[in-house]
Amino acid sequence: MKKLIVMMLMFVCVAFSETALNFGFGPYHGMLGLEQTFLENKYSVNIHLANYDSDYDFLAGVGVAYHFEGLNGPYVFHSSEWIRGEKNLSTYTYKDGIEKLVSENIIDINYWRLVFGFGYQHRFYRHLSAYFEMGFEFYAGNGSYFLEFNQGRGTLDNDALGFPCGFGLSLIF
Repeated sequence: MKKLIVMMLMFVCVAFSETALNFGFGPYHGMLGLEQTFLENKYSVNIHLANYDSDYDFLAGVGVAYHFEGLNGPYVFHSSEWIRGEKNLSTYTYKDGIEKLVSENIIDINYWRLVFGFGYQHRFYRHLSAYFEMGFEFYAGNGSYFLEFNQGRGTLDNDALGFPCGFGLSLIF
């Protein structure tokens, strides 16, 4: 009986839902994302590719949002991205044209980026909308929480606050 109820709920959610393909630069929508809205376009979930340096192996995330007025108006969101890879920070010296390794330092990167924020989406046509969003980000990694991720060095620190913002287009199906 429980399986039947779950299957019916899944069918209802899919029957009254819309799928969107997102292109842009946003903390919730990412560079490229696939979003599913349901329950009268009030709730949405997405998977997206993050917009980081290409040195990292895996940059994907998921997000959830609540749209106050459907897909045409303000919304609040939470996005979570996994940053995976390694960074080689070895130092070399050059003497008489010969390269010599001074120290080898390879950093294993396995961090979570968490963003909480708000946005505004405007639906121009039935299948096209634009969005603007802004949030507050922090990172989890190395057994603690941090405010900044230095992409060049692959390290976490608390030197600066991050308020990522972005914009983009959504193609709604």
